[in-house]
Amino acid sequence: MRFFKHPLLHTAVIALISVFYSAMFILIAEHVEFQRLLNHSATLSSRFFNNWTARLREGILADVGVIWLVLTAVIVLFAILHRRRYDEYQAGILRAGFTVTGVVMVLLFPLALLLILSDRNYAIEVMTMLVIAHWSVVLAADAGYVLYCFCGQFGRARRNTHTG
Repeated sequence: MRFFKHPLLHTAVIALISVFYSAMFILIAEHVEFQRLLNHSATLSSRFFNNWTARLREGILADVGVIWLVLTAVIVLFAILHRRRYDEYQAGILRAGFTVTGVVMVLLFPLALLLILSDRNYAIEVMTMLVIAHWSVVLAADAGYVLYCFCGQFGRARRNTHTG
C-alpha cells in the first residue's frame, strides 16, 4: 500500500485519532455525569480496579489526554522534518506494526468482555484502561519509529557531508 510510504499521511491519521481521544478524555475527565458513573461502591474485591476508579475520579484522563497531545506533536514535528517518503523496507516495518496493532486491538475485545462480565459495574474502568493501554503503546511505537527514521536520515546526511 502506498499509504505507508507517505510519512505525513500516516502521521495525519495518527494525529486525528490522538486528537479525538485526547479531546474526549480532557472533556469528560471532570464531567459531572462521568463522575457519577464512577461513583459506585467497590463491588469487586480487586484493589487494582478500585484504585483505578479512584484515579479516574481524580482526573487522570485529562493528564493522559495532554500527554497524548504532546507525544502526537512530537510525532508530527519529526514527520514534517523527515521530508522524505519511506522506502519499501520502512513501509514494510510500518505495515507490520499496524497489523500487529490491529490484531492486538481485536484480541483486547474478548479480554474486555471477560473483565466486564466479571463485574459489570467496572465496564467504564475496563474500557478506559484498555483504550489507554492500547493507544499509548501505538503512540510510543510510532514516536520511536519516526525518531528512528529521522535520526537515520540525519545520520546518512551527516555521513554524506564527511565523505565528499
